[in-house]
Amino acid sequence: MAKLLLCHPVFLSLSPEEQASESPYFPLGLLYLASYVRENGHEVAVFDGTFETDETAFERRLAVEQPDAVGIAALLPNRDMALKLAGMARNAGVPVIFGGPDATKYPWRYLAFPQVDVVVHHEGELTIKRLLDLLDAGQFNRESFQHELGVA
Repeated sequence: MAKLLLCHPVFLSLSPEEQASESPYFPLGLLYLASYVRENGHEVAVFDGTFETDETAFERRLAVEQPDAVGIAALLPNRDMALKLAGMARNAGVPVIFGGPDATKYPWRYLAFPQVDVVVHHEGELTIKRLLDLLDAGQFNRESFQHELGVA
């Protein structure tokens, strides 16, 4: 059974814009996705950086969870942090899956980075389930998944 670590890469402590808005938000989309992943027989954990001091909290969580894949939700304001966390996952040898509004709108921007394996467009429940099934079967890699989807 594959284990997925979903990541909300917003750190209030590192974002003056988010601090100024005084309106942190729960990663509701990731929580829905986590529920779907669990219902479909996979293990899942959620990392929410909102109230963490900095990105080292994600690095520690990676070490504790030891996931088979990391899913990161990306919004335009947190793109740089999301890619930084993706690099941490890649350095730990974990495949990285991106989703969220910015990644959906500009998938090529994310796929240009070597630390990103897959970008999921729009709602990702069925795609993430297929990715985790491929991981379970030992068949997950960027090229085989793109071939399965008919992506050039």
